[in-house]
Amino acid sequence: MESYESKRGYGLVLMILTIALYNILILIFLKFTNSYIVANLLKLLLVACNIYQVYYILLFASVKGSIDEENLKIYAIWSLKKVIIPLNEIEGYFMTTGKIKGVKLNGIAASGFVMGRFVIDKIGMSRMFVTDNKNVVYIKTKHMNYAVSPLNYKKFEEDLIYHEIPVAQWKHNVNNSYNLHKDKYFIVPLMIVSIIILILTLNPLILHLKNAIPDIMPLNFDAKFKPIKMGTGKQFAFTQMLYGVLNMALLFCMYYASYFCAKYDRKSAYKYIYLSLVVALIFLIMQFKILINFR
Repeated sequence: MESYESKRGYGLVLMILTIALYNILILIFLKFTNSYIVANLLKLLLVACNIYQVYYILLFASVKGSIDEENLKIYAIWSLKKVIIPLNEIEGYFMTTGKIKGVKLNGIAASGFVMGRFVIDKIGMSRMFVTDNKNVVYIKTKHMNYAVSPLNYKKFEEDLIYHEIPVAQWKHNVNNSYNLHKDKYFIVPLMIVSIIILILTLNPLILHLKNAIPDIMPLNFDAKFKPIKMGTGKQFAFTQMLYGVLNMALLFCMYYASYFCAKYDRKSAYKYIYLSLVVALIFLIMQFKILINFR
């Protein structure tokens, strides 16, 4: 079995600088914000950004490949991340050098490296493990394309030729007929987030109409959940309903973003609905927390 290290350019340094910049900016905003809602959203953003960036830093630093008599394997992060491609399913390969053009569905990219799921021009949906854009090898299978950047690309190509994998050029077809409404992994979170937003929007209105909200209620809080602006119960209900409307707008945008992604990759479409779900859940929890503490 031949093992192939990836050729690594400047991407690791760039990703470390990027995560440092994100942390500095978010921490600065956290220091100067005096809003409980904004502070919680920033904390969520800080955690998400760090997890996302650290994952791709580890992936970039450890990705490598191997070819044996049966499979082409791509693995990283101490083999926790592993892709196994049977050689008999590979329809062809080709090599390219230079800037990689495409649409990012998820992942991280710069002019010299691409990691994640991308729709690459003239190739289509591809899982990219490219740590350097010189001598990139694209692998074609029936359902997915893969791209790697082996350090010893000549030996890698010789290995492919030895296993009778031909050089190929191909174009992709966009799947315009994919129906997300038949996908339970999409429709279930969509229904849940819709219910949460309805509760977020209608709950304060119903409580106000039933006179179940005190005459004086906090409208805004500092980062330590201390009221900094008070108003009437009617103003509180209106503010909470406005948050519900904003979440509806976010869900609308995420819904259509999901449909755009589903044309290329079904799994990449899920993240937008889950993002809307997390945000709506945060606002609902904060609404209940206010009602529990100040009613």
